[in-house]
Amino acid sequence: MSFRLSKPPLIEGRREWAIFLALSFLVFLLNLGWHYHDYREFVSQKKIFTHADVLMQYTKRKAGRQYEVLKLETEEGRALYTTSREPLKNLRGRNLSVLLFPKKVSFLDYLTTPYLPSAILRVNAERSSRMRLYERITSQHGEPWMQELYGALFLALPVSASLRERVTLLGVNHLLALSGFHMGLLWAILYGALSLLYRPLQRRLFPWRHRLLDVGLLTVGALGAYLLFTGSPPSLLRAYAMLVVGWLALLWGIELFSFTFLAVCAVALVALFPSLLFSIGFWLSVAGVFFIYLYLRWTQHWPRWLSFVSLNLYVYLAMLPVVHLFFGTFTPFQCVSPLLTILFSLFYPLAMFLHLIGLGGVTDAAVMELLRWPDAARVAEVSTPLWFLAFFGLVTLGAVRWRRALYVQTGLMLLFFVYLVEQIA
Repeated sequence: MSFRLSKPPLIEGRREWAIFLALSFLVFLLNLGWHYHDYREFVSQKKIFTHADVLMQYTKRKAGRQYEVLKLETEEGRALYTTSREPLKNLRGRNLSVLLFPKKVSFLDYLTTPYLPSAILRVNAERSSRMRLYERITSQHGEPWMQELYGALFLALPVSASLRERVTLLGVNHLLALSGFHMGLLWAILYGALSLLYRPLQRRLFPWRHRLLDVGLLTVGALGAYLLFTGSPPSLLRAYAMLVVGWLALLWGIELFSFTFLAVCAVALVALFPSLLFSIGFWLSVAGVFFIYLYLRWTQHWPRWLSFVSLNLYVYLAMLPVVHLFFGTFTPFQCVSPLLTILFSLFYPLAMFLHLIGLGGVTDAAVMELLRWPDAARVAEVSTPLWFLAFFGLVTLGAVRWRRALYVQTGLMLLFFVYLVEQIA
């Protein structure tokens, strides 16, 4: 007779779940109350003087008038939109001294990204370290799209509507928004590089030490600093929280790849950061991880190469009904999204290395050709019917437990894909 000891889950039993959910709800209420207190103080001020980085700038026309829209990040870490009716040169990456007028901001807007009237006092010569790095990146590229693309990939900066439209046509929005995919690649690169330095020292000087603890702690610290440096975008914040908890789970021998693990991380993050409750990017990233776990639950005995290839295809198809609830654009070029995702695993570390040695523009011609690829694409705007999404969600939840439900779910997502293809046929 043989047996195998299984790893304990992060939370087990109704009592533990009840305690966890009650504490999370209490923390959520306390944080919400604290944010509301800050909000009341914020809107009670007639004007606020601050310094802010310009993350994005574009021109908008309305009712025959033209004005500039700027997305700013203040020195206090608040992201906001403002406008200027005065003609402005390109200020992206510059630091401004501004007066903000917060009188009419709602609490919901305050928790997300509010619009605030402002007065630009001056453009400062100094730049933040994030924007100095962005300037170094842009200096390696002549094409504005390339400057924006690598600003998004490395610094989580927003991109223009034109570039956003192109990556949407290719179905690779998830590659442009920093998330768990990028965090996983960064962990592999950094942990692997530090391990190469650590191993010979460990053998000679401290063989009793645990590499996962020492190198993992350095990696977690470095990635935490990177998270703060990029302004903590919601999808990357979710990924970092799961990475930290996952690292601790490995050290403590707790089950890692489980739906319990995902649920605990998602609930805890919303409790600590109530604004995530209103972030579409955060919930899409949670859905993506859920489908990855669902796939791994039923394919754990498959060969690794087959799992890696089919995982990207499965997640792409499974996310279609979810994504099309919010974003309706579909083109035939999006069908190559799983392949581009696989290739991105190689491209991302290569791009980082090339930028470090000052040769970031070497791949610009190839990337620009890829972005121009869907120039003549047939485009359909399709929104997922709520009844279909509800049924798909129920079947997906059933697939956590029953393999037959997984077959039904697979049939539904293939059916939805065929429906999308018919819209452009």
